[in-house]
Parts: sequence; C-alpha cells; structure tokens
Amino acid sequence: MKNFLTILFIAALITSCKQEKKITDKSFPLEVACYGYNENGTNISFRITRVDPVVQGTLIYNWAEKDRNSGSFKGTLENNIILGVYTFLSEGKQSIREVAFKVENGVLTEGFGNIKDVAGVATFEDTTSLTYDGTIKLEKDKCIN
Repeated sequence: MKNFLTILFIAALITSCKQEKKITDKSFPLEVACYGYNENGTNISFRITRVDPVVQGTLIYNWAEKDRNSGSFKGTLENNIILGVYTFLSEGKQSIREVAFKVENGVLTEGFGNIKDVAGVATFEDTTSLTYDGTIKLEKDKCIN
C-alpha cells in the first residue's frame, strides 16, 4: 500500500509538471490576439502571441504615405501598461525602440513621450510621464496586416 501511494504521488507530480501554465484569472487585462488600428490609410497590427506577464508578439506599423516597418516585440505587462522593446526592419535597416501601450477594456492605447538614444536604442526618457492621449487605439481582432 505504501509503494502504491508513493507511485501515485510521483505520477501526480509528473503530470502536474507537464501541464502548461494557463491564466485563469478572468480579470487579466490582455489576451493572446491581434490588436489593430486602421484609420486614414494607416494600419497598425500588434499580434500578441504570449502573455504571462511577459508579452511577446509581432508589431507592424504601416503609416499612410510612409515606409512600413515590422518586427518583433518583447516586454512586460505591469499595472495595465505594456512596456517593451520593438526590434524592426524599415528600409532594409534594423532598428530598436521602446514602445508602450496602456490596456483598458481590451483596447491598447499607444503611449508617447520624450525619447533619448541609449547605445543606438530609442528609449523613453521617463516611462512614468508617458501620455496615452488616445490618438492610436488598437482594438482586438481589428488587424489588416
């Protein structure tokens, strides 16, 4: 009987280790999905592929009458703010810049602020003073790119 309980415990432990982490908290403000903005000839798509609270995905800016840039995003979600690094190609050149989005009611509002260059990476001077004025709001399942 003692061996049976030991084997049962080990089997339960192995099974629980193999299960994927899943967010079951319904109040978590972000989902794996594609969030998009489409106005006046400008299309922005943020396809989020991971949220745990590491946020990863692909981000495409297709500005009206400007060159398109697309690349990868990796950041964090803290206090309903996604803050991370966007590594992208534009005009055949790789660039890196920091981007931020505020998450409210399933909508991602892009944040703006003063930028500084740190070793070739465009970063915000002060992430606590970013403005989320609502000029660019990405909505779930609104991707075109």
